[in-house]
Amino acid sequence: MKFSLSKADITPQTPVWMAGFGDRTHESEGIHDPIFAKAVLLQANKTLLILTLDLSGGDRSFIVGIKTILEETFGLKHDEVLINFSHTHHAVAARGETHGERDPMYRSAIDYRFIRDTIVRLVTECCSNLEEGQLLLGRGTSIFGVSRRKLTDKGVLWKPTYNTPIDHDLFVFQLLNAAGERKGIIYSYGCHPTSMSSDNYLISNDFPGRTNSYLEETYPGTMAVFLQGCAGEIKPLKCSVGDDFISCTFEQMEEAGVDLAKDIVRVLEKQPFTPVQGVFKSILVEASLFMEHTPIEFFEAIVNNPQIGEVRRRGAQRKIKLFQEGLAKDRTSIYICIWHLDEDTRLIAMEGEISTEYSMLLKQLFPGGKTIVLGYSNGVTFYVPTRKMIGEGGYEVDYLHIGGPYTGIFLPEIEDIIVGQITKADLALRKSEASVN
Repeated sequence: MKFSLSKADITPQTPVWMAGFGDRTHESEGIHDPIFAKAVLLQANKTLLILTLDLSGGDRSFIVGIKTILEETFGLKHDEVLINFSHTHHAVAARGETHGERDPMYRSAIDYRFIRDTIVRLVTECCSNLEEGQLLLGRGTSIFGVSRRKLTDKGVLWKPTYNTPIDHDLFVFQLLNAAGERKGIIYSYGCHPTSMSSDNYLISNDFPGRTNSYLEETYPGTMAVFLQGCAGEIKPLKCSVGDDFISCTFEQMEEAGVDLAKDIVRVLEKQPFTPVQGVFKSILVEASLFMEHTPIEFFEAIVNNPQIGEVRRRGAQRKIKLFQEGLAKDRTSIYICIWHLDEDTRLIAMEGEISTEYSMLLKQLFPGGKTIVLGYSNGVTFYVPTRKMIGEGGYEVDYLHIGGPYTGIFLPEIEDIIVGQITKADLALRKSEASVN
C-alpha cells in the first residue's frame, strides 16, 4: 500500500460571520487557533481520498463541486472521496457555486474558489509524494463526550445526561512508512466542537484543534487528522457542570483537547493495532428522507409568542414565507458512503448531524469491532434523529421546524430507510468482493 498526507491553513484573515450559533450579533474579532484543510491519500488496489475541513459544514453545491473537480483533475470518482467536517462552531461553512443546491442557512461561507484551489493543490502534493507504507487500526474508548438530551416529564431538555448510553468508541489509525516511521494519526470520535459557546468571537477549531496540535507535538513529524463521528446530541463532558452546561474559557477548551489527545496516546501506546490489508471497495448512495406536514398555524403561534427566543421566531417567519410561496419541501436526501478497507474493516460515513444512536445501532448490525461510523461527511445540513428520538422530541427533532425549507420534522420511518440503504449498499460491496476473489 502507498499513502501520503498534506495540509494547508485556511483560516479567514478578515472578520467573518461565524457559523454554528444563531445568536451571535457581529463578525469575528480575530483568531485563537488556525483552521486547516487536510488530505490523506490511500492507494492499494484503488485510490481513496480523505479530506477533512475545519469548518461547520458544507452544502450540496460545495460537495458536488469539489468532487467533480477532483474527478476531472485526478480521476477520483465521487465514492472514492470522503469529505468530513470537524463541525467547529467557531469558523464558517462551505458553500458552492450552483445556486439551486446552495444552502441559504449559511450566513457566511469560505470563498469557494479559494478552498477549491487549496484542495486541488493538496491532492496534487499527495499524488507527488506517495510512499510505501502500512495502515494500522487500533480501538479504545473515551468518556470525553456526554449526551445533551435529558428526558423528563416535561419533555427533552438541553442538559447533561450522564447515564444515557452513547458511543464511546475511539478509533485510531496509524500510517507508517516503509521504515516504520509514524507519519499520520487518523482518529475518530463523535462530539460537537462546542466547548466554547456563542460568546466566543475568535476563529477556532475548538477542542479538535488542540487535540491535533498536542498529538503533533507528542509525535514530531506526524500529521494528526480528526474524523468527526456521530455527534448529533453529544457535547464535551468538560463543559458540563452538574445539571447544566457552561461556555468554556480558552484554557478549559484547550484542557479538553488535551484530555482527548491523551486518550488517543493511550490507544497508541497500550492497545493492539492490526494491519489493514488494503483491499479497498467503495460505494456512494443517496437516501431519500421524508417530512410530516406541519400546519402553518404552528409557525404563526411561534412568531406571535414574545416569550420564545428571537432566533426561533426568525426561523418561524422564514418558514411561513416558504409556505406562502409554495416552496416548502416534504422530502430531502442524504449521501451515505461506505468504504471497505479490507474484509473486516468498514467505514460508514453519513451526511448530516447524525445521532450517536445510529452509530451504536450500526455497530450492532455489523459486529466485530472494526466498523467506524461517521457523521458530518459529504455535507452537513440538518440533524438526523432516530425513530426513538422522533418519538421523544427535543432540539435535534424540532430543528427542522425552524431550519431548512421543509414542511415539518422527519417521519420516524427515516431510520428504516437509512439502515436499509446501508445494509443494501454493504451487501453490494460484499458481493463485489466475492466476485473478485
